[in-house]
Amino acid sequence: MENEIYSLLKNEFKQKEIPVKDGISLILNDKFLRDDNKKFMDMYNWMSHGYDLVESVVGKIKYGDMINRHRSAMMSQVEWKDNSTVLYVSIGTGKNLDFIPKSINAKSLKIVGLDISFGMLKQCNKKHGRDLNLSLFNCAAEGLPFIDNAFDIVFHVGGINFFLDKGAAMKEMIRVAKPNTKILIADETSDYVDSQYKKSRLSKQYFENKHFDLSELEACVPENVRDKKLELIWDNQFYILTFRKLASQ
Repeated sequence: MENEIYSLLKNEFKQKEIPVKDGISLILNDKFLRDDNKKFMDMYNWMSHGYDLVESVVGKIKYGDMINRHRSAMMSQVEWKDNSTVLYVSIGTGKNLDFIPKSINAKSLKIVGLDISFGMLKQCNKKHGRDLNLSLFNCAAEGLPFIDNAFDIVFHVGGINFFLDKGAAMKEMIRVAKPNTKILIADETSDYVDSQYKKSRLSKQYFENKHFDLSELEACVPENVRDKKLELIWDNQFYILTFRKLASQ
């Protein structure tokens, strides 16, 4: 872990030796490791080895280049700037990092990626550990180990629909973002969950009897933000929720 990233940790984590495995810092609090968090952590752990391959093959057959176009459009909504300190919540295999705008010097970014799935983080490290300035943490989004006002860029893609506590995760993202930072949260809509995940033989056992209400997620956004915006893309199969932390926070 680079000294600059270490300096962003809360004192409680600086005062003890953080276990590291395969280049990934292990800060997974057991109190968040239950119910849906535990269920979907297990799912992503066993899916991790072939996750990108399956998505690429099946996605290409079903949607052509549409998924990549939407990834690019989504990542363009992040307010990228060279030499920024970036927090990517639920980084997964890091696929979206391939779509950082070409105008940005990606190697100048100090990227912190966290995920509840150690398996997905291992794949991310294999893919981007050498070509990007990347620090990875096995950690739940509801309890971030970083100090207030630490990051220039904060965003989350995929997972929040079934977080143990969506509201807590949002508040944590806001807390660690610097004042005036635009925060982006994106995931699949209930239409996609119902038509894809509940029918796939690989995932249906995890999504059976699960329901996601986008209005409930919107209600989790604290009132003390500005420029709140909700956008539906990809024929209403994906949403992008953005808002800005107040300059005075």
